[in-house]
Formats: sequence, C-alpha cells, structure tokens
Amino acid sequence: MATKVVIALGSNLGERRNWIIQAIARIAKIPGTKVTKYAPIFESKALTLTGIDASKPEYLNTVIEVKTKLKPEELLLALQAIENLLGRLRKERWGDRTIDIDIITYGQETFSSRSLVIPHPEAANRSFVIVPWYVMDQSAKLPGIGRIEKLAVGYVGQVKIK
Repeated sequence: MATKVVIALGSNLGERRNWIIQAIARIAKIPGTKVTKYAPIFESKALTLTGIDASKPEYLNTVIEVKTKLKPEELLLALQAIENLLGRLRKERWGDRTIDIDIITYGQETFSSRSLVIPHPEAANRSFVIVPWYVMDQSAKLPGIGRIEKLAVGYVGQVKIK
C-alpha cells in the first residue's frame, strides 16, 4: 500500500530551477514511488539560523506530492542520495545549497528517529513550504495543526511565484 507524502524542495545556488527539476525527475524514478502532484515554483529570501538574510542568494522552492511504498527512513535515504548526486554540501546548518529536499508529511502519521521527524517540525513556520503546498492542494492538512489554509493566508506576500 502506498502512502501519500509531501516533499519540499529548494535551491539557492547555481541553476536553481534546473536543480529542482532534476531532483523531481530523480524522485519520480525512486522504486515504489510516483509523483502525483506539483506546486508552482516560488522565490523567497534566504532563511538562516539567525533569520531572513537578504545578503544571501534567494531560494526557489516548490512542493510535490508523491505516493510511495517506502518507509519514512528508506525514503529519506533515497532523497539524501539525490541531494548528494546533485552536489549538495552540508557545510553549515541552513546554509546555501544546490538542492534541499525535505519530507514534510508522511500520510497523517507522526514519526521520530535520530535522523528524521515527521511532520517536519518547522513546516508551519515556513512560508516557502506552506504557500506552494496550499496552491497545490487547498484541502491540505499538517498533522497536529490541521488545514494549512490559515497559515497560507498569513504568509501571502512573503513568497512570489517565479
């Protein structure tokens, strides 16, 4: 049985749109996984550990929905392999990157391990996740929060369609 998963993608280095498109194409090739929905690509200011940093390159972000037969940590490993193939370097937390791929939800389940927490603990606080997700699916729900509609309305203007 396949589980519906929401995945966020972002890039702020190099050919940003190309990195996102390549990542989605590779996600579609993960065994037992099928991309079922796409959000438009949005642009946002860089978010760092100290907050929004307008001096950093801006991000392109999107959200996709997949159905997968993989367990959460198996999916995480597959997504990290794609990040590595596309040149992702982990020099600093929340640093600049060619590609970032995060699991936002895994069905309506909660999951926690040393390497993965689902739903993503920062999802509700990220306009660059919530707005594209809402555009993709107006009935979307974030486990523990509920419908994301009110969150999306609060973030209007923080991201722009690109």
